[in-house]
Amino acid sequence: NSEVNYIFEKPKGVGNSITLPKDLYLIDEIEKVLLELTEQVTYRLRRYNMLARTVNVQLRTKNFEDFSHQRKLGAATSSTKEIYSVAKELLKEMYKEGTAIRLVGIRVNNLVSEEDMQLSLFTRDEKQAELDKVLDNIKNRYGQESIKRAKEIKNN
Repeated sequence: NSEVNYIFEKPKGVGNSITLPKDLYLIDEIEKVLLELTEQVTYRLRRYNMLARTVNVQLRTKNFEDFSHQRKLGAATSSTKEIYSVAKELLKEMYKEGTAIRLVGIRVNNLVSEEDMQLSLFTRDEKQAELDKVLDNIKNRYGQESIKRAKEIKNN
Protein backbone atom coordinates (compact mmCIF):
# COMPACT_ATOMS: atom_id res chain seq x y z
CA ASN A 1 0.00 0.00 0.00
CA SER A 2 2.38 2.66 -1.19
CA GLU A 3 1.44 6.26 -1.78
CA VAL A 4 1.08 7.49 -5.37
CA ASN A 5 3.34 10.45 -6.02
CA TYR A 6 2.24 12.60 -8.91
CA ILE A 7 4.84 14.89 -10.43
CA PHE A 8 3.48 17.44 -12.89
CA GLU A 9 5.62 17.83 -15.97
CA LYS A 10 5.26 20.66 -18.42
CA PRO A 11 3.86 19.45 -21.74
CA LYS A 12 6.06 19.13 -24.84
CA GLY A 13 3.17 20.06 -27.09
CA VAL A 14 -0.46 21.15 -26.87
CA GLY A 15 -3.05 20.27 -29.46
CA ASN A 16 -6.68 19.71 -30.21
CA SER A 17 -8.65 18.25 -33.09
CA ILE A 18 -12.27 17.57 -33.91
CA THR A 19 -14.01 15.05 -36.10
CA LEU A 20 -16.80 17.05 -37.69
CA PRO A 21 -20.44 15.90 -37.68
CA LYS A 22 -20.63 16.68 -41.42
CA ASP A 23 -18.14 17.26 -44.21
CA LEU A 24 -16.97 20.84 -44.74
CA TYR A 25 -16.22 22.04 -48.26
CA LEU A 26 -15.70 25.80 -47.85
CA ILE A 27 -12.44 27.20 -46.51
CA ASP A 28 -14.36 29.85 -44.50
CA GLU A 29 -16.16 27.10 -42.56
CA ILE A 30 -12.89 25.26 -41.94
CA GLU A 31 -11.27 28.51 -40.75
CA LYS A 32 -14.06 28.97 -38.16
CA VAL A 33 -13.38 25.49 -36.76
CA LEU A 34 -9.63 26.18 -36.82
CA LEU A 35 -10.14 29.44 -34.88
CA GLU A 36 -12.14 27.67 -32.17
CA LEU A 37 -9.47 24.96 -31.85
CA THR A 38 -6.72 27.60 -31.79
CA GLU A 39 -8.46 29.42 -28.94
CA GLN A 40 -8.64 26.20 -26.93
CA VAL A 41 -4.98 25.38 -27.57
CA THR A 42 -3.67 28.87 -26.77
CA TYR A 43 -5.84 29.03 -23.64
CA ARG A 44 -4.15 25.87 -22.40
CA LEU A 45 -0.72 27.22 -23.40
CA ARG A 46 -1.25 30.32 -21.29
CA ARG A 47 -2.56 28.23 -18.39
CA TYR A 48 0.72 26.29 -18.44
CA ASN A 49 2.72 29.58 -18.82
CA MET A 50 4.26 28.19 -22.00
CA LEU A 51 5.09 29.67 -25.39
CA ALA A 52 5.11 27.80 -28.70
CA ARG A 53 7.73 27.91 -31.44
CA THR A 54 6.02 25.60 -33.98
CA VAL A 55 2.46 25.41 -35.33
CA ASN A 56 1.06 22.30 -37.02
CA VAL A 57 -2.31 22.03 -38.80
CA GLN A 58 -3.89 18.69 -39.71
CA LEU A 59 -6.77 17.91 -42.10
CA ARG A 60 -8.44 14.57 -42.79
CA THR A 61 -10.73 14.04 -45.76
CA LYS A 62 -13.89 11.94 -45.79
CA ASN A 63 -11.76 9.24 -47.48
CA PHE A 64 -9.37 9.25 -44.48
CA GLU A 65 -6.50 10.93 -46.33
CA ASP A 66 -4.40 12.94 -43.88
CA PHE A 67 -2.62 16.20 -44.68
CA SER A 68 -0.54 18.27 -42.30
CA HIS A 69 1.75 21.25 -42.57
CA GLN A 70 3.85 22.90 -39.91
CA ARG A 71 5.86 26.07 -39.58
CA LYS A 72 8.39 27.38 -37.10
CA LEU A 73 7.57 30.80 -35.70
CA GLY A 74 9.98 33.72 -35.68
CA ALA A 75 9.50 34.13 -31.93
CA ALA A 76 7.83 31.91 -29.35
CA THR A 77 4.28 33.02 -28.52
CA SER A 78 1.02 32.07 -26.85
CA SER A 79 -0.99 34.71 -28.73
CA THR A 80 -4.21 33.41 -30.25
CA LYS A 81 -4.00 36.04 -32.99
CA GLU A 82 -0.44 35.13 -34.04
CA ILE A 83 -0.90 31.37 -33.90
CA TYR A 84 -4.24 31.55 -35.76
CA SER A 85 -2.68 33.72 -38.45
CA VAL A 86 0.02 31.09 -39.10
CA ALA A 87 -2.57 28.28 -38.91
CA LYS A 88 -4.69 29.98 -41.58
CA GLU A 89 -1.67 30.28 -43.87
CA LEU A 90 -0.90 26.58 -43.39
CA LEU A 91 -4.53 25.70 -44.11
CA LYS A 92 -4.50 27.71 -47.35
CA GLU A 93 -1.27 26.00 -48.44
CA MET A 94 -2.66 22.48 -48.17
CA TYR A 95 -6.44 22.75 -48.74
CA LYS A 96 -7.76 22.08 -52.23
CA GLU A 97 -11.09 23.83 -52.83
CA GLY A 98 -14.00 21.41 -52.97
CA THR A 99 -12.34 18.67 -50.90
CA ALA A 100 -14.62 17.21 -48.23
CA ILE A 101 -12.93 17.73 -44.85
CA ARG A 102 -13.98 15.50 -41.94
CA LEU A 103 -11.33 16.33 -39.28
CA VAL A 104 -9.48 19.55 -38.42
CA GLY A 105 -6.65 19.74 -35.90
CA ILE A 106 -4.01 22.11 -34.62
CA ARG A 107 -0.97 21.41 -32.46
CA VAL A 108 1.79 23.65 -31.12
CA ASN A 109 5.20 22.19 -30.31
CA ASN A 110 8.71 23.23 -29.29
CA LEU A 111 7.32 24.75 -26.12
CA VAL A 112 9.35 26.94 -23.80
CA SER A 113 8.45 28.28 -20.41
CA GLU A 114 7.53 31.97 -20.24
CA GLU A 115 9.95 32.39 -17.34
CA ASP A 116 12.83 30.84 -19.32
CA MET A 117 12.17 32.84 -22.46
CA GLN A 118 13.76 36.25 -22.68
CA LEU A 119 11.24 38.28 -24.62
CA SER A 120 12.19 41.18 -26.79
CA LEU A 121 10.07 44.29 -26.39
CA PHE A 122 9.81 44.44 -30.16
CA THR A 123 8.44 40.92 -30.73
CA ARG A 124 5.74 40.78 -28.06
CA ASP A 125 2.49 42.61 -28.61
CA GLU A 126 1.57 43.67 -25.07
CA LYS A 127 -1.94 44.84 -26.02
CA GLN A 128 -2.68 41.46 -27.59
CA ALA A 129 -1.24 39.65 -24.56
CA GLU A 130 -3.45 41.73 -22.25
CA LEU A 131 -6.52 41.03 -24.41
CA ASP A 132 -5.78 37.28 -24.31
CA LYS A 133 -5.44 37.47 -20.52
CA VAL A 134 -8.80 39.27 -20.16
CA LEU A 135 -10.52 36.70 -22.40
CA ASP A 136 -8.96 33.87 -20.35
CA ASN A 137 -10.24 35.44 -17.11
CA ILE A 138 -13.78 35.74 -18.52
CA LYS A 139 -13.69 32.10 -19.65
CA ASN A 140 -12.36 30.98 -16.26
CA ARG A 141 -15.13 32.81 -14.45
CA TYR A 142 -18.13 32.22 -16.72
CA GLY A 143 -17.17 29.15 -18.79
CA GLN A 144 -15.53 28.45 -22.13
CA GLU A 145 -18.66 29.31 -24.13
CA SER A 146 -19.25 32.66 -22.40
CA ILE A 147 -17.41 34.76 -24.97
CA LYS A 148 -16.79 34.23 -28.67
CA ARG A 149 -15.04 36.01 -31.48
CA ALA A 150 -17.28 37.44 -34.20
CA LYS A 151 -15.99 34.89 -36.74
CA GLU A 152 -17.28 32.04 -34.55
CA ILE A 153 -20.88 33.29 -34.44
CA LYS A 154 -23.10 31.39 -36.86
CA ASN A 155 -25.46 33.32 -39.10
CA ASN A 156 -28.93 31.79 -39.00
